[in-house]
Amino acid sequence: MEQIATRLRQFLTGGQRPLYLRAMFSIQKLAVFALIVAAIWLGFRLIGSMDRRRTDRERRTRPSWRDRLIRGGGQGGQADLADVDMVACKACGAYVASVGAGPCGRNDCPYGSAA
Repeated sequence: MEQIATRLRQFLTGGQRPLYLRAMFSIQKLAVFALIVAAIWLGFRLIGSMDRRRTDRERRTRPSWRDRLIRGGGQGGQADLADVDMVACKACGAYVASVGAGPCGRNDCPYGSAA
């Protein structure tokens, strides 16, 4: 009778041991898992501290917003934006700079040829 029960159990489970007997945790598996989690956590902390140091260094070397405002916009970008007089174009009516305006592409443009 016991042989029949064993064969029936093997047939129903596909010849494998039940899940509660197969998925046993061992101390070695838990220790390796803990080491992997700790290594990942320490890696994220290291990357975060390196990023904090970099941003602190940039913050110390970069002039404050007040200094950049006083100097007129800092080192790059638009150096000095002077006031520019605008005049209406006689051909299309769009406002253009009175000095240095280029042609707009129309044949009757007064600011240069459309060639």
